[in-house]
Amino acid sequence: MPSNCRFVRIAPPLPFRETGFSRLPSYPRHRADFVAVGYSRESNRAGYDFDNRGRGHGCLFQYGFAGEGRFQTLPGGRPVTLSPGLGFLAPFPSDTRYWLPPGGDWEFIYVILDGDLAYDLVGQLVQEHGHLWQLPPVHPAIVLLRDFHSAVCAGQPPDEFTAASLAHRFLLELFRAHAAPRPEIPPPLERARRLLEERYADHTLEIDDLAAAAHYSRFHFSRLFRHTFGKSPHVYLRQLRLRRALELLTGGTQPVKQIAAAVGYGSAAQFCREFHRHLGQTPLRVRRLGPRLRLDLQQVLTE
Repeated sequence: MPSNCRFVRIAPPLPFRETGFSRLPSYPRHRADFVAVGYSRESNRAGYDFDNRGRGHGCLFQYGFAGEGRFQTLPGGRPVTLSPGLGFLAPFPSDTRYWLPPGGDWEFIYVILDGDLAYDLVGQLVQEHGHLWQLPPVHPAIVLLRDFHSAVCAGQPPDEFTAASLAHRFLLELFRAHAAPRPEIPPPLERARRLLEERYADHTLEIDDLAAAAHYSRFHFSRLFRHTFGKSPHVYLRQLRLRRALELLTGGTQPVKQIAAAVGYGSAAQFCREFHRHLGQTPLRVRRLGPRLRLDLQQVLTE
C-alpha cells in the first residue's frame, strides 16, 4: 500500500462478498429496483479498473469505508481520490471511470439500481449535485445500504416489492442530503452536528456541550437546532444511538450490556427502556428476528 494511503476504517466491517453480485429478485413493472448489493475489499489487484462508457444497463452507487480508490469523468477529467466517507454515483453507460491504483487498498459497499424511475432520479441527482457524495457513515442512505446488505447476507433478502420501496427510499435520502444546502446551515450549528456524530457513543455528552460548541445558550441552541434540522438535539442524538444499536444487535453477538455502553448509554437498563419506548421491541427480540426487522425499525428512526 502506498505510504500516503492510510487504511483507517470509518465504520465496522460487513461480511465481504468477493465472488460476485448478490442478485435479488426483480419485478418488471417496478420503476426503481435494487438488483445487486455487495461489500468488498480490493487489495493490490491488477485489473480493478472500470470504464463505464462500455458497460450495460444500471446505476451504481459505491461508498468507501477504508483505503482509497479513484474516480474520473471522461475524457480528460482530473482523477479524484475516493477517501473514506466519499462515494460516487454513476449510471451505465456514462463517461466515467473508477479504479484501484497499483498497490492500493479499498474497502467499500456498492449497490446497483435499475428501472426507468431509478435512471430518471439518478440522472437528476448527478445533474444537480455531481457524481461525488461526501456522507458520514451514519447518514440514513449509508445505514440503509448496510442494513440491506446485512439482510441479504443473513439469508433474509426482502421480497421484490420491499426491495423496490427501499431503492426509492435510498434515492430520496440522497436528495434529502442536499435538501438544506450546507452553506445555509450556520457554522455554529454545523459544528454542533459534527460533534453529535463524532461523540454520540460518549454517555457523558450533554446538550450543554453542544451549545458550548456552538457558543449559544442552551435554550437558544436548542431552538435553532430544531429549526435547522427538523428535530431537537436530544432526538437527533437518540436516533444516532439507536440506529447504531440496531446494527450491533443484528450484525454480531455482543452482549446487550456491551452494546449499551458502545452506543452511549450509562447502563443496560436505561438502554433497554429507551429502545423499547421508541422502537416498540426489546433488544433481544430484534436480535432473534435479525436484519429484516432492522430495515423496518430504521424507517422509524428517520421519522
